[in-house]
Amino acid sequence: MDESRKADFGTFKKAAASTVIKAMRVLDILLELHILQPKGASLKEIAARSDESPSNVCKYLASFQQAGLVEQDPKTDLYRIGHYALKLSTPLLNESGIRELARPYLQSLSEQISETVHLVIRDGLEAVYIDKVESSQTIRMHSQVGGRNPLYCTGVGKAILAFSPQPLTQRVIEAGLAAFTDSTLATSDKLLTDLAVIRTRGYAIDDGEHEPDVRCVAAPVFNHMNEVVASISAAGPLWRLPDERLPAIGEHVRSAAQAISELLRN
Repeated sequence: MDESRKADFGTFKKAAASTVIKAMRVLDILLELHILQPKGASLKEIAARSDESPSNVCKYLASFQQAGLVEQDPKTDLYRIGHYALKLSTPLLNESGIRELARPYLQSLSEQISETVHLVIRDGLEAVYIDKVESSQTIRMHSQVGGRNPLYCTGVGKAILAFSPQPLTQRVIEAGLAAFTDSTLATSDKLLTDLAVIRTRGYAIDDGEHEPDVRCVAAPVFNHMNEVVASISAAGPLWRLPDERLPAIGEHVRSAAQAISELLRN
């Protein structure tokens, strides 16, 4: 490569690096605004904070949208952090030791209620089971670490979905709500109503929605940015988890999830 071409290539690398830095600055600002304004931020707000022109910011955001790092609400045109950012953080989440942090609380919860307890994270539109403490009961859950189930018809999945940004729920609905049992919430109205109840109550109930005669009570786990990153659950046969036990179990599960969340915030 002659000297002039080397110089041109060096200039190109510097310009490219500068563009990446500016784009990442926009993403960083959107992350800051995400904490303050969970519903999203306007192009004007992001541009003002970044000292970039709205046209440049729009180009950066469009690229981030294609990568799934940013989402735009079609009704309000507001931008917010996308769900692929959570997917990218999954290896770090596991690396940071969430399983090790959560394990004592899972064991304690299982002992308190004598049922199988799970720790779950989200991958796309599925709940992935990353840890499990078996019940001491003779009849147990037939789940396994590494298993995957839909978000909309499992307690652990609904606990995550209820506290996630609304576009995720919309993606789940658009993907289809197949009925696994007669109890599956297979319409958008039923699912949205249940998610609203979960947000108010603080925990989710899977009432035989994925497997007949199996009940699951689950609560969300949040990180230091108050984003839901996991959920924990207690599950067992319906006859062992009658209606009258659910409020007490729900409080136990929610309390354990809150304790784990506090560890992740520190």
